[in-house]
Formats: sequence, C-alpha cells, structure tokens
Amino acid sequence: MRVAYLTEEAPLDAAQIATGNQVRDMTLEQTITGHGMQVIRRWNADWTTETLAAAIDDCRPDALLLGYWRLLELLPENLDYPIAVDCVAPRPLEDHFAEPCGTESFIQRYGKALQRADLIMVGNSRQRLMIAGWMLANGDDLRSQVPVAVVSLAATPSPAPREDHQLPLVLATGGRDWPWRNSQRWLRTLLDCGLGGRMELHCIGPSGIDHPGVHAQPLMPWAQWQTYLATRAHVGIELAEANLERELSQSFRSTAFLGAGLPLILNDFLPLADLVRRYDAGWVVASPTAARAALSQAVESPQVWRQKATGAWRLAREALDPRASAKPLLDWLEHPRRRIRQTVPRKPDPAPTASALPRRRNALGRVGRIVLAPFRRRLNGNGVVVISRADLFPTDHGAAVKIIETARGLARQGRPVAIVTAERDHYLEVSPDGVIRRPLPRWLRLLALPRRVSHLLHRLRGMPSSNAFLYWPLYDPGYALRAAWVGRQIDAGQILAEFPAYAHSARLCRMLNGSSAVMVEHNVEYQRLREQISDLGEACYQRFRRIELKLANSMDAVVCVSERDRRTLIDAGLESTRVITIPHGVDLTGFEHAEPIDVRAGFELDPTRPILVYHGTFSYEPNHQALMIIVEEILPRLARLGHQAQVLAIGSHPPKALFHSDLCLTGSLPELAGAIKACDLAIVPLIAGGGTRMKILDYFGAALPVVSTSKGCEGLPVTDGRELLIRDDWDSFAETVARLLEDPERCRELGDNAYRFASALSWPAIAARYDKLFRQLARTRTPAELR
Repeated sequence: MRVAYLTEEAPLDAAQIATGNQVRDMTLEQTITGHGMQVIRRWNADWTTETLAAAIDDCRPDALLLGYWRLLELLPENLDYPIAVDCVAPRPLEDHFAEPCGTESFIQRYGKALQRADLIMVGNSRQRLMIAGWMLANGDDLRSQVPVAVVSLAATPSPAPREDHQLPLVLATGGRDWPWRNSQRWLRTLLDCGLGGRMELHCIGPSGIDHPGVHAQPLMPWAQWQTYLATRAHVGIELAEANLERELSQSFRSTAFLGAGLPLILNDFLPLADLVRRYDAGWVVASPTAARAALSQAVESPQVWRQKATGAWRLAREALDPRASAKPLLDWLEHPRRRIRQTVPRKPDPAPTASALPRRRNALGRVGRIVLAPFRRRLNGNGVVVISRADLFPTDHGAAVKIIETARGLARQGRPVAIVTAERDHYLEVSPDGVIRRPLPRWLRLLALPRRVSHLLHRLRGMPSSNAFLYWPLYDPGYALRAAWVGRQIDAGQILAEFPAYAHSARLCRMLNGSSAVMVEHNVEYQRLREQISDLGEACYQRFRRIELKLANSMDAVVCVSERDRRTLIDAGLESTRVITIPHGVDLTGFEHAEPIDVRAGFELDPTRPILVYHGTFSYEPNHQALMIIVEEILPRLARLGHQAQVLAIGSHPPKALFHSDLCLTGSLPELAGAIKACDLAIVPLIAGGGTRMKILDYFGAALPVVSTSKGCEGLPVTDGRELLIRDDWDSFAETVARLLEDPERCRELGDNAYRFASALSWPAIAARYDKLFRQLARTRTPAELR
C-alpha cells in the first residue's frame, strides 16, 4: 500500500519549534509506516492545482491522505484516487469567531470541499456530529454511510508515572489567545490564589497575559519542549472562557502534557474532560473558584498529585495510544475505496414572492439621479463615514458608546473614519488614539435648511419634540451633502447610518459617491416611540413605521443589535436577505485593567453596608422610571428583609427633586469601570425601553452579579439562573437581591458566567464584524451574502 501524504507544513525538525499540525503529521506518518504501509510525504506551503497534480503523479499512490481541508479545493478534477482528509480542528468555528459575518459562506465552501473526500478524520465524537450535520445541510444522504471517523490526537507516554512532586510546583500552559480562546481571567485567578512562592505559572509562547507572577517563556524547539515537560513542569493548564469552538476543540498542548505524565487542570466543557474524569488524570473544573481549589490541592497534597499523575500516565498509555487512535484510518487504508455519493433529492424552489421581486425605482428617484449625475463620483476606498446624532460627548449613554467605540474599532482596522453629525461647522476625524474636530467648508452651510425651518417641518408632521433630533435628517439634505464631501476627503467606500432617519442621508450620499450604505437599528424605533410616547397618535405611528421600513429596504445592509429586533423587522416586511445581527459590545480591556475605586470614601457611603449599582442617562424616561422604582419599591422591601443596602446611581441628568438617604446620585463619572467594580451587585429594574441593554454588558464585563427584569435584559440571549437572575415582581426582585447579598459563592458563580458571556463581545471583536461586513459589500454589494 502506497500512501501519498500531502501537507502544507514541513516535516517536524526536533531542533526547531514545532506546530501542532507538524506533530499530528509526524504521528500519523509514523503510525501508518509502523502498520507496514509505505508513506510518501510531500509538502508545500503554497500548493496549486498544478503542483498537486505533479506530486500525485510522481508518487503513484494507492490512496491520498491530505493534511488540511483546503487541499481538497486544489485537487485536479476527475481524480480517481481514494482520498482521506484530516479535519482535526473545527476550522469553520475558528473562522466564525474571527470573521463571523462570513460564517455561512465559509461553511458552504467547507462542505463543498468535503464532498470530494472519501474519509473525513476528526478529533472527537462531537466534531463528527458537527461535520455530519453540515453534510446533511449540503444534501448528502447519510442513512447508509457516514464517511466521518474519529482519529483523535495521540501521545507517546513517558516510561513511568511521575513521582517528582516538589515546590515550587510548576504550572505549564502555552499558546497565544485567539478570538475563540481567551484564558486571561482564568490564569489571573490562579496567580491570585494566595499560594505565593509555592507555585509558578509558566506561559510558553505569546500568551499576552500581563501579570507580575507570570514566568514568560519563549516557544521552545520540539526536543527542548519534551525535556521541559518531563523534567520541569508538574501540572498542565488548559483553561479558557467557554464557547462553541472550545467545546469541540482538541488541544495539542493537553495531549503533550498527558504524554509527559502531567495531570491537568482543565475546563469541564472540553471534550477531553470525560477522559480525565474516567482516569482521574487531573482536576475538571467549572469555575475559577474550583480552579483555585484544585491548584491548592495540587500544591498542598503530594499524595493527591501523584495519584492524578499516575492517572495521566495511564490515560496516555491506554486512551491516546497512536495505533489505537488511528485505527479507523488504518482500517480504511487496508481497503481504500471511493465512497458512493448519494444526495437527497431537493424540492423545486417555490415561486418568488412579491417581496423577492425587483423593486421598481420611483420617478422622483430617477429624476434625482439625472439631476445629480454631473456631480456623482464612484468611491472605492476603505474609508467609512458615520452619519450620527450629535450628542456623542461625553459618552455617557449607550448610543454614544456604541457609535464611538465602533468608529474607533474600525480605525484600528486601518480604515479612515469620520463622523458627520448635526454640527454644520465641523466633522469628527476618528483615529485609534482619539477623536479630532476638523472644519467643514463654509459654503456647505448654505446648502442646509435653516434649523428653525427644519424643526418646524418636524413639528408639522407630528413628531414629538423629545425625539425630533433623531429625525432631523429626513428634511435636511445638508447631512447628506456634508457626508458626501467628507467621504471624498477620506475616499469612503462605506457609509454607516446610525438610526433610521440618518439612512435617508446615507441613501443620498450613496447617489453622489457610489458608496455602500448600511443602516444600524439601535432599536426598532417605531415600536420604541409607541411605547415611550403616550400621546403618539396612530397615524403618526404608522407614518414612522413606513418611513423606517422604506429606508431599511433601500440600504445595502441593515444591522440589528439583537436577533429579536431582526426578527421583528423581517416580520414587518424588511427583506431578510439584507439584515444581519451584530450586537453591542463591552470594553473588556477597560474593565480588566480598571482598579476598583473607593466609592465609599469618595461619596461618603457607609463602609459596612453593601452597594448596589445602576447607571444610565436619567433624562431618558425609562432610566428615570427605574430610579423611581429603586426608591419606592426595591429599597423599602430590602429594608424590611433586614438589608440596609445603598444604591450608587451613576449617570448624567440626575433628577434634582429625588432624595433618599440610601440613594447616591453621582452624575457622570470620568471612570465608570472602576466605580462599577467597587460595587457588590447590579440591579436593573427597567420596565420600558428598547434595544440591547448595554448597562448589563458593562456589569457582565465587571463580573458583577445582576438582578434584572425581563425588560431590563431584553435583546440579550441570556438565561435566568446562569448569567443573571430575572425577576418581574418587586417582592421577588427584592428577595432575590437579599439572598445574593447573603451568598458570596452564588454571586461569584453568576459573575463568572456573566463575564464568560461578555468575553465574546469586546469592542474590537464587534468592530471586526463591521469590517467584515464592509469588505463583503465592497466585493459583492449583494445583500443575500451577508447573513
């Protein structure tokens, strides 16, 4: 049997740093050779269809083994060799965390490539189910055969169990953090466990954790790495925040740790956790608190450590044996065969609905395009013009935070970014380092309606004065002209309209500059107006509903901040192919680096009593209403339950007439994260409002336990009892707060789960999703590809 093994990486050199793929390739090659088969290895970092075809012809194999799925796409057509491919990493899930807007198209591409394979190797049974699901979605008939086999990572065990427990105990971890792997909080937990000089944490490679207790080590050559594990390290660490990729992933590090006889401290959601439990090969933990307890036991009980080191050695010998792990591949190579391609017949596509038919452009639009034709220009650059409300500074309300943080994130992606607002004499230039005012030409002011005329038009159309500023662009072409001029200064191929009425300006700007136009729905605005404005008439409600949907359907894409809002708009008539969900984010870096400030001393609070926190802009009626509920409903009930809690209410425009001895109204604070982290618990008694509750994401970023109403956490895919506690009557709300104040362990558990939820929503990750959307629009301008 001649097997052509084609990979993208060179064979492992023990004197050089090795990648996980090189270790995998070496193990499989040695195992197949040891089984009596001939392996002909060819590698190339830049394979093409031509070089692949030449390598295959040169090998004259009986079967092909591909080390990476992408090689399937490069194989020559009509190739008649049996093909096995190694898919040990859940690559589409990694791509989902790195570039989530392209997940659907990536999975389609991935599934199409896998259709060329006769055997697909994965790392564990969870991955097998995932691959099978994608194959079913691609139309494969899997009733008689499922060509997906588990070929897990293998290890060569140490000669004997480890016995060398000695202090300081060396904890080994490694690898860098990726969008799908965030280990910072867990490692800090171990470093702050109070064991002092009795243990050391060694981070091998660019972990990125900044802590004085870390012993940073550069990546080591393979032979040196093996010696280090066998002689220096005592415990392997595989801890990170939970997510779907982690729940399916295999870790080369963990396999190496077990092969060296090191017991593991690892998350309970990892596929390897079941084997570690079965062999008692380490400590399987569900929270940072449990990880601290496991580490204490490893340090303080040599007998327990030796017992678990023996379990690790047995696990490596019995469950990770290379020949046993590769048995499905070896069995297939004994009689390699092409699989029978069976597909399930597809039903014919239904006739297109009216909403799917091309929309006719109205006559006014055609006239406008003719009149503006001499002034039009096509911009293809990567600049972004954001058209937005003007009240962005101070950034003490959710909309301002979202707009500024998204703009900064896009600037960090290397894009020129500018913000155009109602201000007629300047625009804002955004860079990774800050925001700078830039002057606008004086002649642009002459092309805008006088403010009084614009405001009068709003009043004549029934718009309440409290929300008129969000709709000024409907009757003022100056927004679009300013955006078009700024766009030409930065070669902006993309326009981002924050709130629906600003999409009208984006649409006009697109006519002038040829840019792609995207609208952001912070709420379903017409629903928010009906809920918050009691005297909003039905005719006015229907008018703004029509405006919002019409503008949304005129955009190249519409971004919703929650799946609930997306579904609402689709049900109302928005074309589903042009709307995607990109949630709000949270400043995780700011919360991680912020030190709790002494709010008790700073605001003269009682140092012996717990502090509850609520923050927001109190000129916003739902926040003012929540503040009244805290004073009139929550605090009296807590007092009757024996808890004299204090409430720190942070935010601008605090009500001057409101007074309660246990309520501290701070106004806006220059440093929010430190104040929140100094509090004991967050309460969100909202009963009105729209959009996603960014205040809850702030509390999650601070790992603070939260009690909220259903309305308060609306728009967030959270679960009562896991990330927070949801209570909708005030008796139950107060009782839940009281129980949490008496249960620090439950508070820590909720805070850990909340932080884990927020860890995927950092502002850089959110900005990367916008960047991905813009790049897709620049390539295709096809909304159907954006979901």
